[in-house]
Amino acid sequence: MKKTVVFILSTPYAGSHFCSLLLGSNSKAMHLGEIKILRKGPPNPNQRECFFKVGGPMETIGPHNIDQVFDIIFSAVDPKTEVLIDASKSVLGWADQFLDNDRFHRKYLHLIRDPRALVRRWTPKSTFNKRLSLRWRIIRTFPELTPVALTAGTSMLYAYNWLMQNRRITEFIRHNQLDGRIVTYRDLALDTAGQVSRLMQWIGVPYEPAQLEYWNFEHLGTQKRDYEWVKEKKTKHFDARWKTELPVALQDQIVRNRHITAYLDQIGVSFAEDGLTLSHEKIAQR
Repeated sequence: MKKTVVFILSTPYAGSHFCSLLLGSNSKAMHLGEIKILRKGPPNPNQRECFFKVGGPMETIGPHNIDQVFDIIFSAVDPKTEVLIDASKSVLGWADQFLDNDRFHRKYLHLIRDPRALVRRWTPKSTFNKRLSLRWRIIRTFPELTPVALTAGTSMLYAYNWLMQNRRITEFIRHNQLDGRIVTYRDLALDTAGQVSRLMQWIGVPYEPAQLEYWNFEHLGTQKRDYEWVKEKKTKHFDARWKTELPVALQDQIVRNRHITAYLDQIGVSFAEDGLTLSHEKIAQR
C-alpha cells in the first residue's frame, strides 16, 4: 500500500506547526515540521528557531538526498506510520518539486489565517527595501494588482502580500488538480476536535481524540522555541492579538477590500468577528 504525505501550505505565522503537531500526533502519522530546512544540511538545534529533536532519520538527510526525504523517513520510522505531515509551507521550490513523485499519495492542506493577524505581524518588520521588493513581487505575480501594489501604504501592502501568497497556493492546487482541502487557523483553534476529525477523514486515517493533546507525544519533527510555553500550559491557544493591537480603521479597511473579499468568496471562506471561517457549504462539499 502507498503511504501518504500531507503538505501544509500557508503563509508564515499561520499556525502550521500547531496544525502539523495535531495531525502528526495520530498513532499512524508523524509530524515533520519544516522539513525543507534540511536542504541546508544536517539539523543544528543551536542555530535555528525551528530545530529538530536530536537523533532520528533527519540527521542523515541533506542537500545530496533531499529529493528522497520522504522515502528515507518512511523507511526509517515505525512501519505502522502511514502518513507524514510536512509543515514546510512553501509551494515554490518545495511542494512543486514533488508533483511527479508517485511513490506516495500526496495531499495538500491550505491553512489560511486572517489577513489582519498577518498585517499585525509583518508591518513592524517593514523596511523601505522590503516594501520595494514586495511591490515588485506582487506586480510580477499578479499584474492586475499593479495599481494597488504601487500606491498602497505599508499596512495595506502587507495585506496584498497575504493575498498574493494565498492566491498562489489556491492556484497551485487548482492548476495541478491536486487533492486539496482548506482549514482556517480560527476554526482549527476554536473547533479543534471537529476540524482535526474532518481532516483525518480526508487523509484516510481514523481520528484519535488523544492526538489533540499533542504535548503528550514525542515528535522528531521541528519544534519552535517560541511555542514551548503553549505545550507547558497544555491548554488551547488562540492568538487574536490583532483585535487589540491593530487599529480598528485598518481592520475595517482590510475587511472591506474588494480584492480580498473576492478571493475569500472564491474559496468559500469569510470574515468572522475573530478571524476567518470556512463556510458550512464548503465544509459540506468536503
